Amino acid sequence: MEFLILGFLTGLSLILAIGAQNIFVIEQGLKKQYIFLVCLICSLSDLILIFLGIFLFEFFRN
Repeated sequence: MEFLILGFLTGLSLILAIGAQNIFVIEQGLKKQYIFLVCLICSLSDLILIFLGIFLFEFFRN
């Protein structure tokens, strides 16, 4: 259960932080260019990176 909370808080902190990726997504949305594709690619990359971070943390912890 603690890893679920850790993963949730890690994901939340990544989403809430205004970074280069978020600024790019906002900019593309305002320009109305490739909105769905940009959001899809960014969401998938975030998902992969979050899961890799959680699983690698667990792997190296043991």
